[in-house]
Amino acid sequence: MVFGRKAEAEPPSFAPVHWDTVSKFTIGAASRPAAVRGAGPGPLAVRVEKRAGGATYLVPSVFVALTGSGEPAAASGFRLYEDEAGLRLLCSVTPDAEADKDGGRRHRVQDGRGREIGSVVRGPVAKRAVQHAWWLEQPDHPEVVARRHWAKGSAGQVLGRTVGKALGSVVGSVVGLGGDDSNTTRGTAKPVTWTSGEQVAMTSAPTEGRTWYLAQASWLDRRLAFALAVLREC
Repeated sequence: MVFGRKAEAEPPSFAPVHWDTVSKFTIGAASRPAAVRGAGPGPLAVRVEKRAGGATYLVPSVFVALTGSGEPAAASGFRLYEDEAGLRLLCSVTPDAEADKDGGRRHRVQDGRGREIGSVVRGPVAKRAVQHAWWLEQPDHPEVVARRHWAKGSAGQVLGRTVGKALGSVVGSVVGLGGDDSNTTRGTAKPVTWTSGEQVAMTSAPTEGRTWYLAQASWLDRRLAFALAVLREC
């Protein structure tokens, strides 16, 4: 029995959303797009949008288990599970300490049997002048990167080119601050598009206080997309 307020209706039951069918998703614990009175948070998960009874719900597809105690996901790694009980391991994401260089780091992504799927890379500081901090490496495909709109050529060419004070100050601030575009909590996040060769592979955009990801390339391994999103958001 609930005293002092009207009891919140039980959320509807949705069929499980299999991870390899997911295209649009977000990361979080909220079961609704906006705060609902009396509705508590759920498990941290890769969530997809579903509608029922005129309401929108954020339904878990893959569950996130952070392995560190209060540390960011990038520091200690994490695991993704197909079930909330943590019995069906989808993949593990582990920082590779040996690959650390100039502020960059590689995170190895392995499936439930320990086989390599690919990597999520946080680029070194200098490289963030020409592309966003995080990108993907998937075997048999060009790197999945998000180049900055002003960047043409290498990092050295961008920094050495005479482009005026305005653009120079922007590039300088990117390098000086590390160019990490992962902070989505201060209202500064902007749409980001990752491409592989000439093909758009994935896009992220802030909408109503949360970041949504859209995996667009059919060949893009969704586990890598999930891993990149968790590293940026958690």
